[in-house]
Amino acid sequence: MNLELTHAALDDLRSIRAYTLEQWGPVQERQYLDQIWNKFGIIHTDPSKFRFRQDLFRGCQIAAEGKHVILFRMHKTTLQIVRVLHGAMDFKRHIPPETRRKR
Repeated sequence: MNLELTHAALDDLRSIRAYTLEQWGPVQERQYLDQIWNKFGIIHTDPSKFRFRQDLFRGCQIAAEGKHVILFRMHKTTLQIVRVLHGAMDFKRHIPPETRRKR
């Protein structure tokens, strides 16, 4: 199975990295991003064990990691990470329009 991160998800990771680095330093920044990437691996191994949120976009599933929620979907042989959002955010406001139309 392939792993794909949208541009929005990559931007999310950059923002998480910058914020964590500024607030808590390089050790915590590395640990937190490692936790997120490890969660990607867990999702990749068995996406079926995560909750669906079809109200966000077609095929949407979510997985929590720390203070963030990973929004993803499966499409054929590709696991697509759509966003990595802070749990307090309004998820619907942060779904790119093209994501709602695809697949």
